[in-house]
Amino acid sequence: MTNFLAQPLTLPCGVVLKNRLGKSAMTEGLADKFDRPTKRHNVLYNTWSNGGTGLNITGNVMVDHQYLERAGNVVFENDQDLGLFEAWAKAGTTEGAHLWVQLNHPGRQCPKIVNKQPLSPSDIHLDLLGNFGKPRAMTETDIQDVIQRFTTSAALVKKAGFSGVQIHCAHGYLFSQFLSPKINRR
Repeated sequence: MTNFLAQPLTLPCGVVLKNRLGKSAMTEGLADKFDRPTKRHNVLYNTWSNGGTGLNITGNVMVDHQYLERAGNVVFENDQDLGLFEAWAKAGTTEGAHLWVQLNHPGRQCPKIVNKQPLSPSDIHLDLLGNFGKPRAMTETDIQDVIQRFTTSAALVKKAGFSGVQIHCAHGYLFSQFLSPKINRR
């Protein structure tokens, strides 16, 4: 009997993963001081790819340098450093592995050290040990800007050679803030 985990998996969109082993997203915190991927990203994802996973998902790649989930996040909002992203994609797709980029915007969960007034659907403050500033309720222009940023970042992910995108909609970040009646009072 063939090992079930070693069998290929065809996703509904037609993408075929070489096996059923995957590494979910988690924040690496390895970006350089300009929020770019580093050689440490390449080594880490190349190790996982060569280790046999069929799918690896990066953690928290931000779509706007003004709003980070934490220091050390990678930001992918233009093609200025495309070569660094191409190297990361190449390192993480060896041995037939897929490497998907998790795109994120933290919304009100942007630490004060990064931005004293983050964005959120409504101005509901996240009062957690004084780490977060009171957010500004997003205008329609802000919302359209964030949509465009996700679109731009996703196109850049494809251009760089990554094999997919995951949109982060959990853990209280911006998209889940829109879905929460406690935070979204619009």
